[in-house]
Amino acid sequence: DYALWSNGGIVLSSLTSPHGYDSWVNRLRGKIGSAQAVLEDDLREGACWRLPNRLGQIAIAFQDVVRVTHVMVDHIPAELTNAIEIAPRKLLLWGMVDGEDNLAKYHSLRSSATGPLRDLLTARTAPAFSRGMPFVPLVSFDYNIHAANHTQLFPILDSVVAAGMDFGVVVLEILDNWDGELTCLYRVGIYGE
Repeated sequence: DYALWSNGGIVLSSLTSPHGYDSWVNRLRGKIGSAQAVLEDDLREGACWRLPNRLGQIAIAFQDVVRVTHVMVDHIPAELTNAIEIAPRKLLLWGMVDGEDNLAKYHSLRSSATGPLRDLLTARTAPAFSRGMPFVPLVSFDYNIHAANHTQLFPILDSVVAAGMDFGVVVLEILDNWDGELTCLYRVGIYGE
């Protein structure tokens, strides 16, 4: 898991949603409520990154570049909480395109995109906070609070994997939750080679 803090994953605040819950007080308390909580293996109730509404994004930088193959989202099990509606529902993972080789692959991918990748590229070109950097959508997915397993793994689009792009930064956008007033993201994992 390249996103795990103990494996060198860090949150890039310049591409991460600002909000009131990520205060210096929360960071002093051991990261509960802060964005870094998603890079820890801690599923205690409340040990999540709290967004004050239904939308947000978190940017994760890796220690090394990665050919991303899967993204994992984990939430506290429904039977252990009275607030499962604050779990994320609709998510979109982006890869930040960097380097000449990746830019060439990116332009080729954009011009030949079909199916789900073409649909994603038509709808959006970058996450909400992109700082003018080029991004490619890696996968759009729904986290299912009704699934048998609260740890859910989603494959990256085949066409992106086949392009052979590697990434040093990904951005996970939360586009909606399960009808809660705020959103709580517990854990994100990024897998690849």
